[in-house]
Amino acid sequence: MSQCANAIKYSMAYNGFDFNGDYNYESKDKSIDITQCYWRAKVESYIEQDNKKNRDSSNNVTIDDYNQFKELFKNQRCHICNARITWKNKPTLDRIDNSKGHSKSNVIPCCLYCNVYKANRDENQMKLMIQLRKYALFKQLPMTLTSDEGYQLLRKGITGGLSNVMHRYNIAGETRINHFEFDQENKCVYSVDSDYIQTHVVQLDFHSQYPSVMSGEPNMLNPYTNHIIYMPAQLIERITDQDRCRQLIYDTNRFSEDTLVIDKMLLFVAEIKGHIDEKYLNEAINWGPILRNIDITTNKETIDEFMYNHLVEHKLPHDKTERKLTNLVDTNNEVMPFNNYYLWQLMDTCHLIIDEIVSVTTFSKHSNFNSFVKEFMNLRQQTKDAKNEGLGQFCKLILNSAFGGDALNSEKYSNTRLLSANKTFVQHMMNGFIHSTELNDDLYAVQVDKESCRCNTCLQVAYFVLDSAKFRYVNFIYNFMNKAYDLSRMHFVQSDTDSLTYAISGDVNRGPDQLFEEVIKDQGFYDRYKDCVYTDNGQKQILHIDVEKQGYNCIALSPKNYIINDEIVLKGEILDQNPQINEQTFIDNINKGTITTVVNTTLSQRKGTMSRLQIERNAITGSHTKMIVLPNQSCLPFINNIKADRYFIKQ
Repeated sequence: MSQCANAIKYSMAYNGFDFNGDYNYESKDKSIDITQCYWRAKVESYIEQDNKKNRDSSNNVTIDDYNQFKELFKNQRCHICNARITWKNKPTLDRIDNSKGHSKSNVIPCCLYCNVYKANRDENQMKLMIQLRKYALFKQLPMTLTSDEGYQLLRKGITGGLSNVMHRYNIAGETRINHFEFDQENKCVYSVDSDYIQTHVVQLDFHSQYPSVMSGEPNMLNPYTNHIIYMPAQLIERITDQDRCRQLIYDTNRFSEDTLVIDKMLLFVAEIKGHIDEKYLNEAINWGPILRNIDITTNKETIDEFMYNHLVEHKLPHDKTERKLTNLVDTNNEVMPFNNYYLWQLMDTCHLIIDEIVSVTTFSKHSNFNSFVKEFMNLRQQTKDAKNEGLGQFCKLILNSAFGGDALNSEKYSNTRLLSANKTFVQHMMNGFIHSTELNDDLYAVQVDKESCRCNTCLQVAYFVLDSAKFRYVNFIYNFMNKAYDLSRMHFVQSDTDSLTYAISGDVNRGPDQLFEEVIKDQGFYDRYKDCVYTDNGQKQILHIDVEKQGYNCIALSPKNYIINDEIVLKGEILDQNPQINEQTFIDNINKGTITTVVNTTLSQRKGTMSRLQIERNAITGSHTKMIVLPNQSCLPFINNIKADRYFIKQ
């Protein structure tokens, strides 16, 4: 499904493509200055190619021709696409007569891309592939990664959507609004109950979270790049020079609304180590804005004795190291990558101090997914108005899975070569050797590690969608909620990829439909920005938010395991088959630590025989190890260099 949706997305981005169009693009990259080692490798490769095809190689270009071809590559263009030869657009020699070898009189400069697609292909097919590449460069559309460093950075740094719980027990008329407090002098953290009593809970829904951030639609709540979240196109370079890195990270043009200035800016992914300034930690500790994976050891020293004792008593997994996505207020003394929007948000709003910069990888940018997102969002709203649930669900699936095709792990890490016995023997002693198979007396199929990874998807798009979604989430909390509402009268309950639940102390004489009306602290700010945040009459709008649920109580035991208004969310369980799961089940787990099991019945077919399977498993465990859980059911973020025994409940 994700691949089909992805294909629709890119077909609409390429909607203006013309097979015979003029898409000449003048690259600003430096001309290539080939080295002798590079030329030697090319010469040996040409000889090997010609010998395999039984072509005469006696008059081939030689190592002595280095200076001549060095100048040729520097000054001439590709004879097929007319592009300049650069280090990013690497050169080779194209044979004029394919029946002859690589002699001086039979070769002409050509870029490697064109040479690959010219080989033994129909002229129209070759032209199509070359025109598509020129169009992508001309329109700044995403292209697959060719840099192994860039691939490793994005693949290792990619993180999904967050699901977390901050306050587990939220009952109207009983629960006090709670907040967290960092004691800078004593280096400890407190959970503090206020005098405000909860009256209701509200759950917000981020409309089409991933499609919204790739839409390229302006939104006034976004302070950067003229209020638009751009998507990455081609990877440009990886920078390690500290001055250049800082120039990009701290570029004041990020606040510009001048399109000419913004057009010249690049997107980037920065590998940094940092922390939020202790002076401002209490502004961030209630909902840690750094959403990243860390290794969490489920022992008493890390998760504190309350949750640890619960795990031990009920024989749940403990004393193990788990890698989990959670809310943080520092990078856990680790180097972590962030895209430019997310990093700017952490710096400007959350007072992140960058302790170390490892690298900055730059990308060109575009907003060419706009037509795809707008068309399917409009169609989804039309089907909703017409009560066409089938087509509406189709549009929802297409929108929500469109980014997934770019994140698929379809890379190939090995390559197979046909080599002689002597070269196979040499290959056995190389680091990249994997396996060899004898085909005949002097021919072997040798499997080796690829020198560079070939990534068949635009992984940079998937990375930016996920990180920009986190930026949108944090931006909404810190630049709207925290400014518009009185935070002393509300606390976070739980968050998911595209939803957020608050417990609120409002008017005791009104029901949950009062929403946030009684806790507005800055009416002018609220009125100025509400239209670019909330939707009208439940309409599905890009980069907007709506109320999904409202009620009196919410018990959230762990991520994706909560109940609001008798509506249960329990990931992986079939609730219709397990009526024993109800509100009392959640309350018993809070009060007594009761573990509840479920039996899921499914059908399975094996060797033509249909079987009915019943699987019993734990459903309600109360295990929550992404945060430090205290006996008052508040869940606090991990802070580097502060042990779990320094977390207290302030009486």
